[in-house]
This record gives sequence, structure tokens and C-alpha cells, in this order.
Amino acid sequence: MKNELNYSLVRAETIEQSIIRRLFLLMEIHYDEMTFEQFQIDLKRKDFVGLIKDENNTVQGFTTYVVNPKGTGTTEYNVVFSGDTIIAKEHWGSQIMMQGWCNTIGRLMSTDVEKKWYWYLLSKGHRTYMYLPLFFKHYYPALVPLEYHEEMAAIANAVSSKLFGADWKPAEGVLRFSKSLGQLKPDLAADTRNKTSSKWVNFFLERNPGFDKGEELVCVAKLEIEHVLRSSKKLIQEGIDQGFTLLMVND
Repeated sequence: MKNELNYSLVRAETIEQSIIRRLFLLMEIHYDEMTFEQFQIDLKRKDFVGLIKDENNTVQGFTTYVVNPKGTGTTEYNVVFSGDTIIAKEHWGSQIMMQGWCNTIGRLMSTDVEKKWYWYLLSKGHRTYMYLPLFFKHYYPALVPLEYHEEMAAIANAVSSKLFGADWKPAEGVLRFSKSLGQLKPDLAADTRNKTSSKWVNFFLERNPGFDKGEELVCVAKLEIEHVLRSSKKLIQEGIDQGFTLLMVND
């Protein structure tokens, strides 16, 4: 029987070193070509971390957030960049990550209701990409491009160029680094390649054939309540209603 999981949002700067090492261990279990030094550097660039803990207070997953990194927002929109995201394999299938993420996104959106909001994320594997067709009407890249596709493609290009420079390959829509900054373990990469019955996984593989070498598919989703699907719509609205003032700090 799996332990009950809970999600809490903390400021990245408050996380203790022992927790940072646990976060890195979770990544290292699933990914090759990672270093603790680079992981710490990346974590320091984030604003918040969503921690998933079990009933023994052991971290079993996490995701990170930064709003408008390097000034990527504009007078018209804000960008939420999701960084490293992982949950321990024994908890795959749990909805806690989605629920916590939606609550956080809603709380962040409540801080600036005058501007549009977009989610910018990087997909090393199909599991991250699958959040898009499952929970959003409008996202980039999409199997069937819809109304806002070009708008989101332009945001993907603008943000990627500013954050990653020459590592951004706009013609392909991927980030290709001179040295891998993390890639799925061979068995997990094989799991992705074996899911060819899914049209979305096939699309992910078509758009990011070098995922197993650490290349990342740049994705953008439109964060507006009317464009959100399923239970995530209610959860994001609850986060908006809750507001940002109750943001938790690490204790």
C-alpha cells in the first residue's frame, strides 16, 4: 500500500541542503548525465519548489517554478517556467503533482490578473508532454494546431532565445546542448519508445527524436481558465481564489 502524499509550496531559497540532496537523488535515479553542482545552480535560479512528501515526511517528488526568468515577461503577458519535475516511480499514477501544480499556478496568476499567463516547459520525455493534451485546449507544439498556435510558437521562440541562446534550435523547436544536462535512463527512454500506440507519444518522438540524448522539446500552454480542461480548471480557479498571500515557506 502506497503512503499518502501531500504537496507544499516553498521558496527555493529556504530549502535545506539535506532536502536539496534528496531532490537531486530523485533526479539521478531517473536521469543520466547530471551533476549535483549544476543541479544546485539551476535550483538557485528558481523562485519556488513544490515538494511532494509521504506520511514519513520523505520527499517523493518535486517541481520548480520561476516567473518571468531573465525578464522574459512583457507588458502583455507573464511566463511561468517549470523546471525539473519528477515523482518517484512507485508513485506514478498519483494525481498529487497535477493537483499541487494547478493550485500553485492559480495562486501565481492571482498576483497579476491584468496580463495573460503562459506556461513554458521543457520536455525531456513524453510524461511531461502528456500534461498538455490532457489538460489544455491550446498548447504548442500540438498534433493539430489550433487558434493560438502561432502566438504560442512566438512566445516559445522569444523565451527560448533569451534563456538559452545558441542552444535553442528554432527550426526544430528543441534545445540541443553541447553537453547533455540530463537525459532519461536507457530503460525509461525505451519505455517512451515502446508507447507507439499513443498518437501524442508518437508526435513527441517525431518532434524530439533526440530526447534520449538530453535534447528538450520546448512547449508553451495558454493559462486561461476557459482554455483549461477537466479537473485542472477547478483546481486552478481555487488557486486564484486562494491568492498568493498564503504562500507557504519552508519550516
